[in-house]
Amino acid sequence: MKIKLILVFTFLLYISICFAQTDKAKVDYLIKNSATWNDGFKNMEQVFTPEVLKNQLFMIGEGHGIAYSYDMQYDLVAYLQKKAGVKYLFMELGYLDGILLNDYLKTGNDSAYIAGFEKYNGTYYYNKSVHQLFQKLYRLNKTLPEGKKMVILPVDIEHGYRKAIKYLQAKLFSGANANTYVGLAINKIDSEKGVGKEIAAEIVKIYPIYKADIDTYKKALGSQFNDADFLMRNTYEMLNIALKKAADTRRDSVMLENFNIYKQRYHLENEKLVGLFGGFHVKQTDQPNDIRFAALLKRSGLVKGICSALMVYNDGFIMMPKRSSDTTKTGNRYKQVANTYDYFTGSFTDGELLTPFGRSAKGVLFNLTAKGTPFTGQKSFLMDKDQYANVDEMFQLLILINNSPATEPLTGDMDRD
Repeated sequence: MKIKLILVFTFLLYISICFAQTDKAKVDYLIKNSATWNDGFKNMEQVFTPEVLKNQLFMIGEGHGIAYSYDMQYDLVAYLQKKAGVKYLFMELGYLDGILLNDYLKTGNDSAYIAGFEKYNGTYYYNKSVHQLFQKLYRLNKTLPEGKKMVILPVDIEHGYRKAIKYLQAKLFSGANANTYVGLAINKIDSEKGVGKEIAAEIVKIYPIYKADIDTYKKALGSQFNDADFLMRNTYEMLNIALKKAADTRRDSVMLENFNIYKQRYHLENEKLVGLFGGFHVKQTDQPNDIRFAALLKRSGLVKGICSALMVYNDGFIMMPKRSSDTTKTGNRYKQVANTYDYFTGSFTDGELLTPFGRSAKGVLFNLTAKGTPFTGQKSFLMDKDQYANVDEMFQLLILINNSPATEPLTGDMDRD
C-alpha cells in the first residue's frame, strides 16, 4: 500500500512539474509577444507585427460598462489610423446613429446626436465613456486631411426603432413622399406612444410592399434613397426579430448583409478597416445555435483577413443598467467584477496565465499567433461555453484590462451594489 501511495504521489508530482513547465513556456511567450497600455502604447510592434497588419479588418471586442474598454478602443483606432491608414470604422450601432454621428464628426455640433443617444438611456451604451470616444474621434478628424477623415459605418439592426420611424416620418417620407403608400402608412404610426407589438406588426406589413415597388421609391426619394432604404430595412429586421424572437440566428446575419452594402457603396475592397463591437461578435467561430458576425465574415470571404482582439478583465468595476423593476435606487448601479471575465457571462480557461500581468499596466495586449506560439489547438482564454473550439479559431489578439473604473451614465446617478 505504501509503495502504491509513493507511486501515485510521484505520478502526480511529475504531472504537476510538466504542467508548471508548460505554463512557464506560455507565460514566457506572452511576455515576449505583448505590449502595454497606460493611456498610450509601448512595444506595439510586438503585437501588431507585419504579419498581423496584413489583415484587412481589425475587430476589437469589449465588455460593456467598463471605462478603460472605450479608452483602449479609441487608442487602437487612432493607432491603426496612423499605422495602417484606416478610415472606415464599423460599429455595433443602428443606421440612424451613423447619420447623426457622422454629422457630428463633420460639424462638431453634437445636439442631434445627444438627443438621439437618449434612446439608450437605461442600457450599458448610455455612458460618458462612449460619448468621450466620439469626442476624441471628432478631435482626431480635425487633424486629418479631407479624404482621410474617419467615417462611422453602423452595421447593427435599429434597436432604437421608435427614433428611426420618427426620422423616416420627419425627414424622408414627408412633403410629396408623404403621399406615397409607404408615406401614408408609416405616418399613421405613433412612434412615441404606440404599442410596440402594434408598431412591429405595421412595419412587418409595410416593408414587403415597399420592397415590391422599390423602383418607385428610388425615383421619389432620389439622393435620400440610401438612407431611407437602410432605415426601412434595419427597422423591419429589428421588429421582425422581436416578433419571431429570432435574434440568435438573424441579427448577426443582418450585420453581415449591412457590411456588404457598405463594401459595395464605398468600394472597400482594398481599404483597411476597423470595427468596435461587444466581445461576442468578434469571435470567429459560431457558438452552437448562435451565429457570430466575425464567423459569418470569415466564411463569406468579404474581407482579406480578419484580426479579432478580445478584451478580458482583472478586477475593476462595471456599470450595470438600472433594472426596470427597481423602484428603490436612483439610477444605474455599479459593482466589482470577478477576475478574468470577458463580457460578464462566465470565467475563462487558463486565466492564471495572466496573473503576472495583473499589475503591470492599465492594459496589456498579447499576440497569440506569433511564431512559436504554444496556443495553437489550445482551449486557453476560452469561456466554458466556447470549449467546442480552439483559441486560434476564435481570435488572434487578447487584451487584458486591469482594475478599470466603471463608466458612468451619461446623465443620472449611479448606486453601489
